[in-house]
Amino acid sequence: MLLHIIDSVSIFGILFLFMLFCPGVYAVPTEGAFPDITFKVFSAFIANNFGPKVSLSTVLMLLFALNANTDLLNLHARSKKKKFSYEQVRSSSTWMNVLSGSIQKNTTTKKMKSLFKPEEMPQDVLGEEATELTSIKLNAFANFLNLNPYGSDGKFKQKLYPISNNSIEPLLVLCPTSYCCMNGACQPRSLLMLTRTNQIPEVTLIKSTKVFKNVLVLSAHCPKCETSYFVDHETYGPSNDKQRTYLNDAPYLKVGQNTYVDRLFSNAVINGIYSFHASTAAYAEFWTNSYGKAYSVKVPRRQIWQTFIQESIRGVSQSLGITFESSNNPSIADLTNHAYNTLGENGAIRLSDGHACSECTQDYKATADYAPQNNDPAALLGVDNDGPVPALADGIPDIPNVPNQAPNASTNTAQSPVKMVVIDGIVMGPIHCAAIGCTADVSNARGEALCPTHVTLFGKKCRVVGCGTKKVGDTEACALHQQDWLQHKQSRSKSTLAGIRRMLHYQGENLPWNERVEREVQPHDEDAPEAQSKNYFSPARFYCV
Repeated sequence: MLLHIIDSVSIFGILFLFMLFCPGVYAVPTEGAFPDITFKVFSAFIANNFGPKVSLSTVLMLLFALNANTDLLNLHARSKKKKFSYEQVRSSSTWMNVLSGSIQKNTTTKKMKSLFKPEEMPQDVLGEEATELTSIKLNAFANFLNLNPYGSDGKFKQKLYPISNNSIEPLLVLCPTSYCCMNGACQPRSLLMLTRTNQIPEVTLIKSTKVFKNVLVLSAHCPKCETSYFVDHETYGPSNDKQRTYLNDAPYLKVGQNTYVDRLFSNAVINGIYSFHASTAAYAEFWTNSYGKAYSVKVPRRQIWQTFIQESIRGVSQSLGITFESSNNPSIADLTNHAYNTLGENGAIRLSDGHACSECTQDYKATADYAPQNNDPAALLGVDNDGPVPALADGIPDIPNVPNQAPNASTNTAQSPVKMVVIDGIVMGPIHCAAIGCTADVSNARGEALCPTHVTLFGKKCRVVGCGTKKVGDTEACALHQQDWLQHKQSRSKSTLAGIRRMLHYQGENLPWNERVEREVQPHDEDAPEAQSKNYFSPARFYCV
């Protein structure tokens, strides 16, 4: 009996783990068909029920508002059917009045006036009377579109389900964004279709979270300069040495032999990989499980990697104000290496260009200001066994083509300042003594805020600026400033630091219930602000590294 129970528990445990690691799948609700009405009948209804100046955009807005709110129409239709003595029936309902009020708030006064005929125009198109009249018109519109769970005989037919828009999805054709030749010598010449009409490729297009299949892709060319224009790039040059130009403003990117994506999808790939530290395989699995299964489309890992590279190239190129070029039709590996060599600048970031401040720019020194205790000449800063090594100023050797040559005394006084290059633009200065004007190292990194010299000078005095009273016990403050010391200790407790980490982790999320906090960006190209510390409880930090 005990073995039987254990076997049952094991089976349920296996089933639970299987369900836990299965990709999330939900049942798609049943959808209703889009209203199938002839245009002649539809236009006659609009002319008879709305004003003579109603526009096509206003009519479509009302149509899609009704199609998108079938649950509200179910509630509205039930409220208009009296089945019990205590129920009241009105020409409109509170449910439809809510939709009418939403239309009033989200449309212009001109469009609201176009809904009414001259003889029924309310005094205030944004008032309660207009809301009631709009609700009556919407009720008639819904009945005309057959968006009513009850038949003409008053009997219940079936609940309204969400309306499918598959029958009205647009048919997309991907074309080059240029409509004429961009070569100035062609005076802008019209483009001819490069794709043969009997060989137009049909591809799969991913727009954000939607998938469009059998999308046609066209290309063009200029017969004079022989420049070819595609959806996401252009090619030019002789046939044996074609060069490819990557368009920074391309609306779609080719990421597979028969797959294109829009820039919203490619930006989501970039943000997902950077924000969640996800691999391309993990992001491909996430997107396929979340959106692709509804269209029976699986996005492979290599297409996510291609998307990441293509979007990165255009994002960096656009921010730098340049156009990236490569040989025609390179492999993904060659494209990645060429992009890094062209845009990566050997791992440096362009934010360091032109940066200068009094802390990261110092006068050139051939040797250190002090010698180590062992008096080892080879340990001196800027000196090796063969003699002093000239420092670099702005990345350029002080004595070109003469490495490891010691500069003479006259040269030392004329050396350019030595600049430290900012590689990430983030202020992360190391700590130093908290005493004003002192930049010596602290005596220890386990809670001490002063250097050994100032530890001796302060002795047992309170660490609050301007207070010379004796401190209490193991604290760093006197009896008068104990509250300041307790606040300092609380702000650096484990629980507080953990909360700060969570805040920093979620600071990029602009959630409705989160207070928006604007982060102050420190100006790197300015000198360090003057220290205004009220106490010496914690060490100071260098302004810029």
